Amino acid sequence: MQLLSINQLKNNVHKLAQSGFLYVFFANMFSYMVTFCATISYSRLLTPNDFGVFSFCYSIITFCLLLNGLGASSGVLQFISKLERSQEQTAYLKFAMRLGMGFNLLISIGIIFYAYFTTIPIRNAKYILLLMAFFPIGRLYIDVFQAYLRAIHKNILLAKFSFINNSILLGLNICGIIYHQLIGLIVGTYLSYFIIIIISIYIFKLPNIFNDNDVGNSPHNKKEFVTFSIYATIGNAFIGLMFNLDIIILSYIIKDTIVVANYKIATIIPFAINIIPGIIISFFYPQLAKNSHNIHYMNALKNKIIKLMLTITIPSSTILIIFAKPFINLLFGGNFNLSIIPFQILIFGFSFAALRIAYGNILAIFGRVKFAMWLNLIIAILNVIMSYILIKCFGIIGAAIGIVLIYIIASFCANLSLKACLREI
Repeated sequence: MQLLSINQLKNNVHKLAQSGFLYVFFANMFSYMVTFCATISYSRLLTPNDFGVFSFCYSIITFCLLLNGLGASSGVLQFISKLERSQEQTAYLKFAMRLGMGFNLLISIGIIFYAYFTTIPIRNAKYILLLMAFFPIGRLYIDVFQAYLRAIHKNILLAKFSFINNSILLGLNICGIIYHQLIGLIVGTYLSYFIIIIISIYIFKLPNIFNDNDVGNSPHNKKEFVTFSIYATIGNAFIGLMFNLDIIILSYIIKDTIVVANYKIATIIPFAINIIPGIIISFFYPQLAKNSHNIHYMNALKNKIIKLMLTITIPSSTILIIFAKPFINLLFGGNFNLSIIPFQILIFGFSFAALRIAYGNILAIFGRVKFAMWLNLIIAILNVIMSYILIKCFGIIGAAIGIVLIYIIASFCANLSLKACLREI
């Protein structure tokens, strides 16, 4: 019986390797491990005050990136997954990248106006934010090509692409901090984006979106692509507010860089591990999109995905809650003890966040992106109200409680909506 279990385990691992899941999983895990290690490095190499300034400015950038490229990467994953001809795939890639670049340029201009003409609550943040204003351009290039490689099932190339990109970003940013602190980090980021584009074109041989001769004709369903992308990105943006708005509200209410830095530390791991359910749904997305007409198949695969997510999230949450204090002290040092309780609260909400990600993405596959957008709008409004009230009353602990309550409400509503959708179909 034991031998049978071992053989089954080997077969399952072999199937996962053949399907490409392991490449996608480890590529994404490496990507977020680099992001995680980068934040640890920044918190240790920068002064607490500079780290607080960076946390606020980066939260503004991330907040604006909730509308990243007007949903170009979502559109690429949805539409290219259903295409077979490489010429059509490349045509959609070109259209998505041009659309996204233009929109992100507007985002950058908006950031400049915000930094220059408004009162910034964090001291010295205005000039840092102005310098970071064009981060969205480089971020879009990476996100769209990762979606493209996933959609065309080039999982090994996707793993290499993620590994190289994140290694370059981490290495140059740390070198920048060592050389010139926060200004060096910003210069390192821009230099990394430039190198990544060069490597993508000349080493990975990815389509050159800057050269019309390297891409196909105009895509047939531009209007449908744009409509889907807009609804998808606005819906995701409303939910994404919970990852960014709390730090912004906290900054305006408390106006203390040390408190902001502590809350940022509390959110790093809980928000980072949300990538695990994201990886799972991203891997199955092309498969789900191609079989969206087969309700029995979709329902069975949905249940499989939910079980897989809960199998991962529940044990990991329990361990992190129990060992929160030594874990925080080991990784970030003893200067961030205020972050321990918010950290435990946010980790508790991990499983609910995973369920929301699964239900929300499956709704999008069925084309219910408009409905999902309005649902997420209601949840986002609740998020703003609850975060403001709870932060006023309980500070950073209130911010964490507000996030978890929104996780629970969002997952419950998305589950009910998906069940209604399946019954209707």
